[in-house]
Amino acid sequence: MRSPVRDRQKIWFSSITEHNEGISTWIEYGKPIMKKMTVSTGVGQPGQISAGLVVDYDREVVNYDHSFTQTEGNAVWVDVVPKLNEDGSLVMSDDGVTPVTPPDYWIKQIFRTQKGNVDVFGIKRYGGNR
Repeated sequence: MRSPVRDRQKIWFSSITEHNEGISTWIEYGKPIMKKMTVSTGVGQPGQISAGLVVDYDREVVNYDHSFTQTEGNAVWVDVVPKLNEDGSLVMSDDGVTPVTPPDYWIKQIFRTQKGNVDVFGIKRYGGNR
C-alpha cells in the first residue's frame, strides 16, 4: 500500500474575504497556512466518475488531516511560493490589496468522507489555462 506521506509538496492556503463599500469592492487575504499535501496532475477519480459527479476543476489536493478544514473559494499557492512578511502575512503590492505573489489556484469543490480521514480539495487555476 502506498504511504500517505509520499509525494507531498508544500502548499499554502489563505482565506479570502470580500469587502463592499458603496460601489467599491476589494478582497482581503488572511494569513497563509503552509501544509504538505499530495497534489494530482489531473482530475477525475474513478469513484467520482462512476457516481456521476461532474468535476469542474483542474487538479486535486488530498488532505489526510480532518482537523485542517478549508472552505470553497479560498486561495491556494501550489506551483509558486508566496512572499511573506516576518509576521507570516502576505507581502502586498503598492496598492495594498494585491499580493506580490498572487495565488495560482482557488478551491472549487471539497469532497469529505464521513468515516475515515481523507478530504479531497478540487482546485481550479485562476484565469483559465495559463
